[in-house]
Amino acid sequence: MMISRSMSLESILERMGRQGTSLLEAEAMREVLAERFDGRPLDSVNEADWLEALGRMEAVKRTGNAGMK
Repeated sequence: MMISRSMSLESILERMGRQGTSLLEAEAMREVLAERFDGRPLDSVNEADWLEALGRMEAVKRTGNAGMK
C-alpha cells in the first residue's frame, strides 16, 4: 500500500492494531504519514520512523491540528 492522503485506512489499522485503534487515530496517522512519507510503500517505514509518527499522531489527535510541527 502506497502512502497518500487518500489511501485506505485498512493497512494503517492493521499495523497499529485494529482492536486498539480508533478511526480518528487511523485518520490522524494517515495524515502524519502522508506529510512525511507520501508516495512510499507503508511497509518501507522503519520502526523508528513509525514510532516518531505515532507520537506526532497523538499530538494531532489531541489538538486537532494536522499542521502542527
